Amino acid sequence: MTPRPKLPCLLRSLVLGVALVAAQERLPAEVKVGAWQPLFQGIEFAAGSADEAEPRRQEVRVLRVDLRADGIELFSTPANGDAPKETTSETATEFLERHRLQAAINANFFSPCCSPGDKDLGGLAVSRGEIVSPAAKSGLGAKVLVVTRDLRASIRETGPDFRPDGVWTAVAGSDIVLKAGRPVPYEPTAFRTTPHPRSAAGISADGRYLLLLTIDGRQAGYSEGATLEELAMWLRRFGAQEGLNLDGGGSTALVKAAGGRAVLLNRPSGSSLGALAVPGTERAQRSNGNHFGVYARPLAEGLRPVER
Repeated sequence: MTPRPKLPCLLRSLVLGVALVAAQERLPAEVKVGAWQPLFQGIEFAAGSADEAEPRRQEVRVLRVDLRADGIELFSTPANGDAPKETTSETATEFLERHRLQAAINANFFSPCCSPGDKDLGGLAVSRGEIVSPAAKSGLGAKVLVVTRDLRASIRETGPDFRPDGVWTAVAGSDIVLKAGRPVPYEPTAFRTTPHPRSAAGISADGRYLLLLTIDGRQAGYSEGATLEELAMWLRRFGAQEGLNLDGGGSTALVKAAGGRAVLLNRPSGSSLGALAVPGTERAQRSNGNHFGVYARPLAEGLRPVER
């Protein structure tokens, strides 16, 4: 007579069987890229995500600005006049509400970080034709998004011979991450290869669309951030051929107007308030030295989401 298996053996066999079935039925890694939803004339919103089967969870929020749409005007943080340094910091929601914009994202790196106050900006900043911060000759801030008054946008590198002639709006970042639709190779550094919250600007191949993109990070179980290579891939998924990494980390914020107030589209990860700042709330925003914003007209009737 064959003896009955002991209970622990049966349990182990059952657990192993369940694990094998789960492994066979496990869904493949999924990256979601949502459809464009009209917000204002010339401004659309979309969201993307990567699930836990990808290298890391990522939540992406994007605004697409049609530079050929009627009523579009671009704007960045103006100089602070006679105050010290170059600008006076504010959160993205404060920036949008104070200037009555329809959309905004954080832009240049700045110092000192991270409490409110007067700031120096890293690299070129131009607001309505006025140079707020001079172009960097090299290093941090030497990669820039420049836009002319007639809304021709380009991503360029500044240097000793750079001249801001004809530039109406400009902000600077750290790295050109996407060029001609391909991620740009770079020397590996902790800043570039460690997942962080990211902010970026992108331009479509025909120059018609300007993308403002954020990837949330430092929030386990929700979104863990991105490397610069991953940032480039997200820009490309949403239609960019050129891409620039802006200030990120706790500075990352994307906002829109709604009912005369600013509404966060992403979940900022931190401010000078520490534990008092719950991610995704206004209190979680950092007071940044520079922002990039968009004026647009109210949404016309009859517009529908653009299907991919």
